[in-house]
Amino acid sequence: MPGSYFLYNNWDFNAAGTVFERLTGRDIYRAFADDLATPLQLEDLDLARHARSGDARRSQHLAYPFYLSTRDMARLGYLMLRQGNWRGQQLVPADWVKQVTSQTTPAAQMHPPHTARRGFGYGYLWWLFEEPQDSQLNGAYMAWGVHGQYILVVPKRDMVIAHKRQVPVAGNWNVSWVGPVAFLRAARMLAAAPCRMEEW
Repeated sequence: MPGSYFLYNNWDFNAAGTVFERLTGRDIYRAFADDLATPLQLEDLDLARHARSGDARRSQHLAYPFYLSTRDMARLGYLMLRQGNWRGQQLVPADWVKQVTSQTTPAAQMHPPHTARRGFGYGYLWWLFEEPQDSQLNGAYMAWGVHGQYILVVPKRDMVIAHKRQVPVAGNWNVSWVGPVAFLRAARMLAAAPCRMEEW
């Protein structure tokens, strides 16, 4: 769109959380627990670990980090793979799943430049693979969290790949983690491997 400029940054996510809470009158963590975690039967969610973080003197829009296990992340990916339907219950409207995973910003228009070089387009908080038609990852999309956390949805293979780094000890974030290049190398091998689908 003429006159628009996309800059990938966390502050926009923080502001989106504030907007959600003001429009709905609901706490974002409680809403997640009630609307998604409970019907999805997430096994490891502990709301006591969840709280907004940041400096309220600098911004009213604080971060709202989520702490999810790999298996719970995989269930969220599976919900997306099934267009928001979980065991016959439509938890997220199918047209919204389609909208959030449709490209709004191609890789070439991403800023800053190192983000553009990744070769991913962007939807609404989902990274979209820009792959040739014959690629197994054509049409795939990914949630990409801090320090090596990924939920990759591969519709072409009817597959979800979830990855989470080792939990840091005593706040030490220097524990090694899998970067995007290594994760995507492994994901390509998994997407190309013969496998059968396991239903939840």
